[in-house]
Amino acid sequence: MAKQQTFADKANKLGKKHDVMVKCPDTGVDTKLINVRIVDTIKTDRGTFKFLDRNMKVYESTYKPYKP
Repeated sequence: MAKQQTFADKANKLGKKHDVMVKCPDTGVDTKLINVRIVDTIKTDRGTFKFLDRNMKVYESTYKPYKP
């Protein structure tokens, strides 16, 4: 009978698949790209707040935006 794969094994396998190594222009070392969600708060003319959220890739070493 085959060994059952645990959820942790599946998560580790999928996490390793998406690691993208690039060279950071500021530090010059190889680093991973990570996905983050940026939420900006904008005050409208009425005085209420509007939230703009976007996903972007950043360098793991410096957290500066990735520009392809």
